Amino acid sequence: MSHRRRPEKNTEPSTAKIRIKPSDACPVCARPSTFCFCGKTTVIENNLSVVILEHPQEKFKLLNSSVLATEILRNCTVKPGLSWRNLKAATGSDLNPSQWAILYLKGTASESAVTLRNRSKQVITDFSGIKGIIALNGTWQQAKTLWWRNPWFLKLNTIELNPDHVSMRNQVRKEGLSTIEAVGFALSVMESEPSIMAGIADQYRRFIIEPSKEYVPSEE
Repeated sequence: MSHRRRPEKNTEPSTAKIRIKPSDACPVCARPSTFCFCGKTTVIENNLSVVILEHPQEKFKLLNSSVLATEILRNCTVKPGLSWRNLKAATGSDLNPSQWAILYLKGTASESAVTLRNRSKQVITDFSGIKGIIALNGTWQQAKTLWWRNPWFLKLNTIELNPDHVSMRNQVRKEGLSTIEAVGFALSVMESEPSIMAGIADQYRRFIIEPSKEYVPSEE
C-alpha cells in the first residue's frame, strides 16, 4: 500500500503496475527466478508484531515488498485475502484491539514523524501500549476495499506517517511510501531504533528496486 507523505515531484516512469509472469517467479519469494533473494537476506529483530494484510492481486507485482518484509523482519507475517472476521482471525493474536495500530491510508500532515491516534482520533504520545502493527498491501483503491470489507479496523488505533524522505519506488501517487518502507519507518520510530529503517531500506533497494529495473518477462 502507498502510505501518505508530503507530495514531491517524481518524473521517472512508474513500474508500479508491472507484473511478474508466474512462470518466471521463484515459488518461495515470488520474485523473478534470476533475482530470487531466498537465503540472501539479513534478519532484523523487531519487538512489535507486524501483520501485512495483502490484497490477492498483489502477489506477482514487480515491486511487491511483502515477502521481503517477512524475510527481513523476525516478527512479521503476510495474510493474503479480502476480509477477516476480526482481529484474531487476521493476526492470530488474543490481544485487545487497543493494543494494535493500523497504518492509515489518509494520514494528515504533521510535524511528528509518526502520529498515533486512538479510535476517538485522540493523539497518543506513549507508544508502549502498542504491541502490533497492521499494514495493508495493495494499491490505494485496493486498500480502500480492504477498509470497506473489514469494519473491525475502526476498533484499532491508527498510525499516520510523516517521513522526511522520498520513497525509493516510483509511486502512482507521489506522496506514498511502499508497504515495506512504511512498516520500517513506523518500527524505527516507535521502537526508537533507526537501524531498522536503515537495514530495510538497504535490502529493499538491493532485492526489489535495483533488480526491477532489469526485469524482462520471458517469452512464451
